[in-house]
Amino acid sequence: MNLIFVYPNFLWALTLLSIPIIVHLFNFRRYKTVYFSRVKFLKEVTEDSKSGSRLKHLLVLLSRLLAMASIIFAFAQPFIPAAEGTATENITSIYLDNSYSMQAEGQDGNLLNEAKNKAIELVKSLDNNEKVNLLTGDLLSTHQRFYSKDEVISMIKEIDFSAKSTPLKQIIGLQIDLLSANAEQGNKRIFLFSDFQQSTSSFEELPSEEVSTFFYQTNAQQKGNIFIDSVWFETPVHRANTPVDVYFRVQNSPDQLVNDLSVGLRINDTDPAPKRISIPANSYTEDKISFTDRTAGTKRGEISVTTSQLFFDDVFYFTYDIKEFVEILIVKSPEDKNRNLEQLYVLDDYYKASSVTVDQLTQEDMKDKELIIFQNINRIPDGIMDLCDEALKGGASVVLIPGKDLDFANWNSYLSKRNLPSFSHLDSVNISLNYFNSEDPLYTGVFESTPKNYQAPMVFNRYFYQLTSSQNFMTLFGANQNDPFMVYSKAFNGRIILLGSSMDPSYTNFQNHALFAATFLRFAETSSFQKPLYMTIGEEDNYPLNQKVSEKNPIHIVNEEFGTDAIPQIINTNSARFISFSHLENTIKLAGFYELTDNTSESNSEIQGFNSTIALNYNRAESWINIFDETSLIGQFEKAGWTKIEKLNTSDGGQIEINQLKASEYWRILLILALIFIAIEILLLKLWRT
Repeated sequence: MNLIFVYPNFLWALTLLSIPIIVHLFNFRRYKTVYFSRVKFLKEVTEDSKSGSRLKHLLVLLSRLLAMASIIFAFAQPFIPAAEGTATENITSIYLDNSYSMQAEGQDGNLLNEAKNKAIELVKSLDNNEKVNLLTGDLLSTHQRFYSKDEVISMIKEIDFSAKSTPLKQIIGLQIDLLSANAEQGNKRIFLFSDFQQSTSSFEELPSEEVSTFFYQTNAQQKGNIFIDSVWFETPVHRANTPVDVYFRVQNSPDQLVNDLSVGLRINDTDPAPKRISIPANSYTEDKISFTDRTAGTKRGEISVTTSQLFFDDVFYFTYDIKEFVEILIVKSPEDKNRNLEQLYVLDDYYKASSVTVDQLTQEDMKDKELIIFQNINRIPDGIMDLCDEALKGGASVVLIPGKDLDFANWNSYLSKRNLPSFSHLDSVNISLNYFNSEDPLYTGVFESTPKNYQAPMVFNRYFYQLTSSQNFMTLFGANQNDPFMVYSKAFNGRIILLGSSMDPSYTNFQNHALFAATFLRFAETSSFQKPLYMTIGEEDNYPLNQKVSEKNPIHIVNEEFGTDAIPQIINTNSARFISFSHLENTIKLAGFYELTDNTSESNSEIQGFNSTIALNYNRAESWINIFDETSLIGQFEKAGWTKIEKLNTSDGGQIEINQLKASEYWRILLILALIFIAIEILLLKLWRT
């Protein structure tokens, strides 16, 4: 270790050591006249004291030089720095992992409790004037400044578990920024208290500025975790009195097989029979629970397991809606006599279809309609285009079927706005619709097996598509995969479907085909606004808003059980409306069901009231409790270019040993030595008589 001086300029004072040397040299050359009655006595005294006097003077000189040198070195304040620092003062940033993985039991209760106790030990051992910063996974703004020791200890005691999962590299980057922005000079130090999960401890792209880093790793007594990873439906269609399958995935990270694990399902207040599953070691099992919904409305679902390790991930929340019926509007040209769609939708009371001619269409006709079909329309009025956009923003599906006498300019102006293929000309070459995209999610659950050996529909006249690479659509039917006939694309919060020909019998026989019926029934079933099945706390995507809301009555996100009532942000863009929860990350902390409501009474407002239920779950990244061991952790830091990484030493009793963190200062010792040398000089002068 190198010896460093806080004030090295004081070392120039060492030149003053030449003064006592010069004084002593001249003092040896001076003679004093003494009168004696007899010279022989003088000769005897001189012979006896000459050697003793010289030794005394040399010892006095040495004591004086050492005393002066000790004082000079003490003012220069020499020290041996800790962890290769260059100052005696320290600036410290502490990170305390409070993610849900720290719920695991360790040697001192849960891992968070252990980390808090060790962090408090560390802070107590720091210098009284040391400025300390404390960070947690929440990244609270109040934590992003420096405090005194007592303030930090109080803050550590108040830390609780957080649903937010923050990557380690983001934490270290913020610590570097805070230390660099501090105006005080001192040794920069980082302390990390965590279990160091592999899933969240990424060491790629660490800051280039390397800072001395010490870590304390908590260790769970029980390794591994069993948790619900995800929940989903294989079909987006939910109808009352129709069997439904809830699929789930359960992960098993321990190195042992799990047998006969009970997986429970709750839908509102109904508990279908649980499922018993087995999960291989370090693997997962996917299964389903089947049940039948008897009523319409919003459903709150929970999939749950019972485990003995982490508990935050034992329940998975989700929501979905069951509608009593779907409202359909068929818009026709006045001369169109085709009734294929009316006859199709009259087969089931679930489909509430009405029709109107395009010249009599009003805004009221399109209100609350979930599927709007423009059948054999030659020209779409401009006002109707705007109403279509509003319907799409509300989550509706719009089907566009051109007429026989098409106004190309009128149609193409709207298609280009929606980034769909435009029409170039009428093509009278007969084609077979040999391509059928049965793998599209639209048909999930429709067919028990992929349709084969069927006679393909024919198209006798079609409007040729102008295709470009910038267009974004999916093909359902076509002559082949690269020659589409029926395409669809997402638009706003809804979906827009385009056909390449009129449904007139002289243009195609597609309307008489079984796949036509299956497709248009599916359009109706899936046309309802599709809200997210669930969202993740800390990673909430924008929630699609399918209707206008009153500015006087803002939407609230509410959970009375948790005492949550906050106002999310409404985002309006040219393409859609959204609800944003990004600024509520420190408000929404608990998993469960939340209500989105504007508290508007529909009878007292011109704008329809908004009410919806969302399910929020904890981030499953914290469920993977595979950790780096000490050697691997140091290796990961070194691989990222960080070599100043060291484990915090602990005594046999588990106490943090702070000696490795302090600079070795010597100015106090030097002052004591100076006093000792002065005392020696005084004793020599007073007691040594020659």
